[in-house]
Amino acid sequence: MILPGKTNWSRRLNFGKIYKGETYWLTRFVYLRFLGLIYVCVFLPLIFQYQGLLGEKGLLPISPYLERIKEYYGASFWWDLPTLFWLSQADPFALALAYLGLILALVVLLGYANSIILFTLWLLQLSFLHVGQTFWGFGWETNLLEIGFLSIFFAPFLNGKPFNKNYPPSKIIIWLFRWSLFRLIFGAGLIKLRGDACWTELTCLNYHYLTQPIPNPLSPFFHFLPEWFSKFSVLFNHFMELVVPWFLIFSFRIRTLAGILFLIFQFSIIITGNYAWINYLTLLMIIPCFDDRALKFMFPQKLLLKWQEVKGIKITNSLQKLTILLLLVFIIVLSYQPLLNLLGPRQVMNTSYDQFHFVNSYGVFGSVTKKRHELIIMGTRDVEITPQTKWLEYEIPCKPGDPLIMPCIRSPYHYRLTWQIWFAAMGRQENSPWMAHLVYKLLIGEPSTLSL
Repeated sequence: MILPGKTNWSRRLNFGKIYKGETYWLTRFVYLRFLGLIYVCVFLPLIFQYQGLLGEKGLLPISPYLERIKEYYGASFWWDLPTLFWLSQADPFALALAYLGLILALVVLLGYANSIILFTLWLLQLSFLHVGQTFWGFGWETNLLEIGFLSIFFAPFLNGKPFNKNYPPSKIIIWLFRWSLFRLIFGAGLIKLRGDACWTELTCLNYHYLTQPIPNPLSPFFHFLPEWFSKFSVLFNHFMELVVPWFLIFSFRIRTLAGILFLIFQFSIIITGNYAWINYLTLLMIIPCFDDRALKFMFPQKLLLKWQEVKGIKITNSLQKLTILLLLVFIIVLSYQPLLNLLGPRQVMNTSYDQFHFVNSYGVFGSVTKKRHELIIMGTRDVEITPQTKWLEYEIPCKPGDPLIMPCIRSPYHYRLTWQIWFAAMGRQENSPWMAHLVYKLLIGEPSTLSL
């Protein structure tokens, strides 16, 4: 006997059921533009920071690095570390790639995206990551590669117009996006439970706002809020990272609720600190939680008329079907190791399992520092050093220093040097040998370093 009302609930909770009303034309419209914005955030800072960080006179020049890689891997060096920089390590070549990435990102942002453009952007991101060394050692770099790779198959192949009738958006790729989002957020939740005890004691946020990499003007406000609020925030974090990801396997209403909760969660993080573009990338990954029914309120009537013309069109191209099916099998196979890492007792954060970073493991803030250590670099213009010598602090952009200076607001702009100085302050000098390079470059007044 079926109890009254049970049928309604079962219909609402259908696990992963794809309803006939689910279409993703508007989802793709929003997603691809936001992806363009993310790539702008990647390549714009490169134009200003590459020479100082990785250039011929930079802190970690790529030429000697690639020579060591070549010696280590031998004849297979180009395959083991795929990058366009095997063609040239000259600064003009690197800047040309950065400008190319920025131009293509703007094209995508403005509404034209096809597989060829997105493949080029993915290849450029891969190329810079593989020569970036310490300064590209962030989990969101590989996260973008994973999402960027899937996006190649989500966009139309040639005709990059948003409502291309010949290339409908694939629901399978939507689910692959959700799988990436699940691993990202659930992995972040598990690493906290398995990491620092302050996450289970609900005290991590008593310290985090003070000790995070780059605070913003609101960080002190959140730091001095009552302790009960900090504990509640940790509980909210656990709920969002350990419970809400499971909502993704349910049907439209609950997935939409999950998307809304994820958006609230990410914006609550964005306002508390400068986290480069990591949270904006997560916002991008949240978009596939919503189908056209949830997004159509955002669109003007003119675009909705175009949507009405195409929303009933399904994938009929055999080559597209085969490509997406092969992609699905490929991702399922490569998900084996990340899944083992996620479920295993010794979870590691931000790990890749192949040189192309197709499917990765993620995690963030598994431990929280309880004290803030700050590296202060000072210099003088005096020719001779005497007891009266006046030392002045180098003001590195957005780096906390003088407590009388208000913290900056720069997110989603990524100051790579400032982030790495935060890491260096927590370890030993031999773990950050590039710091000696930085001091030397400042001492001789290297223009590319001073521009950082």
